[in-house]
Amino acid sequence: MLLVSTNRSASSRGRWLAFGGALVVSAGMLYAQGTEPHCCVKKVAATAPIAAPAPSPQPAPAAVPVAGPPRIASAAEVQSLAADAPAAAQSFQFALPTGVAPESGLQVKTIWAARAISLLFPQIATIGGYRQDALRWHPSGLAIDVMIPDHTSPEGIELGDQIAGYALANAKRWGIDHVIWRQKIYPGIGKPSWTANMGNETANHYDHVHIATDGGGYPTGHEIYYIGSMTPTPPA
Repeated sequence: MLLVSTNRSASSRGRWLAFGGALVVSAGMLYAQGTEPHCCVKKVAATAPIAAPAPSPQPAPAAVPVAGPPRIASAAEVQSLAADAPAAAQSFQFALPTGVAPESGLQVKTIWAARAISLLFPQIATIGGYRQDALRWHPSGLAIDVMIPDHTSPEGIELGDQIAGYALANAKRWGIDHVIWRQKIYPGIGKPSWTANMGNETANHYDHVHIATDGGGYPTGHEIYYIGSMTPTPPA
């Protein structure tokens, strides 16, 4: 099997992961600030004057009411607020950078999958793409081979499991046709089955996860790839 490796600075992918994490943290901070009790409630409670008795025998004036603790919103109120929130505030989209897979000869959904896997699994240093083969998947730009480091170790097997599972979880979005990992083929929708023994660990997919899509056509150069969506042309 001929694979093309593209090295990329781990710090570059780290910055993208840190950026995504920062967005989530920022959103959490904004939510926490939004749920803080209003400042003025605290001040009224702390400085409300205490009524003094009148010097005459007449009844003393009523005490100034003191603000109590803020009321906790009901579940129905919270759901109503969430429903009214602008959609843009709930989505932190950013374009996926080019990953470690060489994209020449790949179709758009295959590129999309390769970029997402490169970003979310920085342990991956090599992803094979277009190549000549007896089957149509690689020559047609429909498949990538995600090479698993230390693939015989428990950590390597777990990493391969995660990547295969992630691809299958996005089967509808990426148009996954099938995934092959550790001599078992998983259709995008349906039950897995064992593959024939091809005689070595590479042919039996023990050292890499093979991911095949339905392609979506060859890129025009104007595509923008996100984690959850893809646009065929730049926005106006």
